[in-house]
Amino acid sequence: MVTDGKYTLRLTGADDAPFAFAASPAFARDGLCYAACASGLYRSRDGGARWDLLPTSPEPVTTAVAVSPAFADDRSLFAAVKGGVLRSTDSGDSWFTAGFPAPPPVFSSLVASPDFERDGFLLAGTLEDGVFSSSDRGGRWQPWNFGLFDFNVLCLALSPAWIEDETAYAGTETGLYRSTNGGRAWRHSGFPAELAPALCLACFENGCSGSSRLLVGTESKGLLASCDQGDTWERLAPDALSGAVNQLHVDVYDGNTLYGLTSDGVVRSDDGGLSWSILKRVDGLATAMLPLGDVILLGVQGRGVMRLPVN
Repeated sequence: MVTDGKYTLRLTGADDAPFAFAASPAFARDGLCYAACASGLYRSRDGGARWDLLPTSPEPVTTAVAVSPAFADDRSLFAAVKGGVLRSTDSGDSWFTAGFPAPPPVFSSLVASPDFERDGFLLAGTLEDGVFSSSDRGGRWQPWNFGLFDFNVLCLALSPAWIEDETAYAGTETGLYRSTNGGRAWRHSGFPAELAPALCLACFENGCSGSSRLLVGTESKGLLASCDQGDTWERLAPDALSGAVNQLHVDVYDGNTLYGLTSDGVVRSDDGGLSWSILKRVDGLATAMLPLGDVILLGVQGRGVMRLPVN
């Protein structure tokens, strides 16, 4: 269960909200985590107990954040702001800006390759301009939208076997797209159009016929799963998850434990998504969540970031 937490980062504006979280791969040792908010990018060095606003850019609104999988060595951090993606190589103390052509994109998501130390590859999703990619650690970006007919990208995910299969997924207003060549070209998957939009994605190894398991959270039909890279689908736990599933996360320490953010609050599954239980009901509009072992970071609009210890 989740015990009651407290707001460790308080936001004062009614429209201010945490949009996304990210954490160091060595979070259990270094306690480094980040919160992308309308008022800017915040960093915590103690697991979310205290937060500091980072000096990013004149435009404070930060809609997405990603940490390099090789963070322990390269200290690389990426933050999406209006019109560009910021890159830091010192954990957020200083920044370089990669600009984008006008009109500036509105970013929805950032993901880094599991093999980032070698390939330096990132994908960025936008709400009107499709998908952008970078193969030089965020220095330069280019649009990669061949075959993508819906440029309103709500979420992105990379295959856990990315190094071998170069498979990426993009959830949009009208469905789900799949790329099998590193995001250079896209095709609509077998995701049923009547279940769109695809609000969130999780892709992980779960012993399902020897392949990765893909989950999609929808706006009104709960959670769907595929074991064949999106060709066929089944609905999971329709009684427990009957409405919107806004975020999905795989526990970094236990790949069979999943967390979801719904209109009811924070939910958890201990069997790969087959059944779910409510961990924390939220008083307010929950906008972001990140499980980190024995702690969950939860963002609530107009209030801030709550640190929830898991017992």
